[in-house]
Amino acid sequence: MPQNNQISRELKWHKSIVFKVVFIFVSIFVLVVVSLIIGQHYFKRKEVALRFGQNLKTITQNYAPLISGEDLKGINGQKDAESAEFKKAKAVLAKIKTLNQLDEDLVYILKPINDEEWSFTVMLQGQTFIGDVYKPPQILKEVYRKALSGHSAHSSIFHDEHGSFISGVAPIRDHTGKVVAILEADYRLQRYLDQLQRSINQDIWMTLGALLLLILVGVGMYLRIKSLINDLLNGTTAIENQDFEYRIAVNGQNELSILATALNKVIMRLKERGEMMKFLPTHTQHMIKRVLRGGEAKVLLSEARDLEVVVLESDIRGFTALSENLTPSETISLINRYIELQATFLLEYGGSIDKYMGDAVLVIFEGKDSASRALYCAKCIMEAVQMLNDQISESIQIGIGISSGHVVMGNMGCEARMEHTVIGPTVNLAARLCSAAKEGEIVAQKRIIEALSPEYHELSTLFEDIEEITVKGFSKPVSVYRAILNFDRPSPSSQT
Repeated sequence: MPQNNQISRELKWHKSIVFKVVFIFVSIFVLVVVSLIIGQHYFKRKEVALRFGQNLKTITQNYAPLISGEDLKGINGQKDAESAEFKKAKAVLAKIKTLNQLDEDLVYILKPINDEEWSFTVMLQGQTFIGDVYKPPQILKEVYRKALSGHSAHSSIFHDEHGSFISGVAPIRDHTGKVVAILEADYRLQRYLDQLQRSINQDIWMTLGALLLLILVGVGMYLRIKSLINDLLNGTTAIENQDFEYRIAVNGQNELSILATALNKVIMRLKERGEMMKFLPTHTQHMIKRVLRGGEAKVLLSEARDLEVVVLESDIRGFTALSENLTPSETISLINRYIELQATFLLEYGGSIDKYMGDAVLVIFEGKDSASRALYCAKCIMEAVQMLNDQISESIQIGIGISSGHVVMGNMGCEARMEHTVIGPTVNLAARLCSAAKEGEIVAQKRIIEALSPEYHELSTLFEDIEEITVKGFSKPVSVYRAILNFDRPSPSSQT
């Protein structure tokens, strides 16, 4: 314990993982908040432009048809300011101004002179005269071209010496439908943009305040977590005297490396637990997790469920006679070699190994396509066994039985020693079908073949005639299919 405290005291603050995490967190916070502020400014500005632009476009689009393009042809100079045509068009502009609360100098009618210049034709303010030339900024030229082509449009926000604006335009046509002028209405946006800028400045100041607070909290977290780590190191004293074979590699000098030194004291305990889990079937592990996750204090004998499953049992044929010539270690080694080969496919196709019974294996398949997965798994096992037999001198054969139906899955035994397993006629039938299978043969219940999904349907070609067999413990014959996948061993001459 004194050694651990000494390591902790010698740790430099700038090498601290906690310090690095807090620094990274603060940096990410700053980047995220700054990005949000910039993004918010951009989207709010875009929202303002879209809202006012669409409004202006709608206004001009609705009122442009009320203005006669024929009347505008006769308005060419200031002398026409008293004409009936001018007053008629001006009355429409006044109505637009009043109903939409626009400034009088921001509603007017323009006629094109050339690609770069336009002339004022009708306006409300007095200081602008009929025929005055207007050179629009570049951002409005594209909008004007759309209007001349017969489409209403609005601009984005633009700036000139008079402030910030946004414009909406609509075409004005003569009796032939030709566009002879455009109706334009503008908004001054400087007030809205200034308000938006004040909001952004306020957000920036709030962010700086939050950042300062975050830094203070981060420093407090660093000091607190460092203290907790020292406490955790002191807590490892209880297990320091145990002899563990495995050690976590300790690299660098930071809190996690110190914690790793302490965790070396408990790894073997976790390793033991992992070794014990190998002796539990997959469905047993799932049951334990489900019960404990539900808040139960322990697994009870009352835990039981009724399930629709597929049961597969495989068994080595003639193993008793074969094992007579083997030592106990050779017997276990041979069994494990074949069981490990089967387990590879059983786990790959979602089977849960319920138990090993000597040289036999009982497997449960649950869920979607369980029949198809079980049958295809059996086929793969048979083929793999044959390939292995072709490579070794002492070959063995297996038989496989597959059944389908309801089982009761539950805990059996006593409080001191219980087993989570399946019981019922379906399990018994799988054992009987396995016994009925000859070397290299799969015996599957009829309903297994009938339940094959389309992608596994080619498996049905392995099974030829259906037959009725009598099995012990069942009053009625059982309909089954057989598939023989036993291949002839190649002769030495053919191998060469």
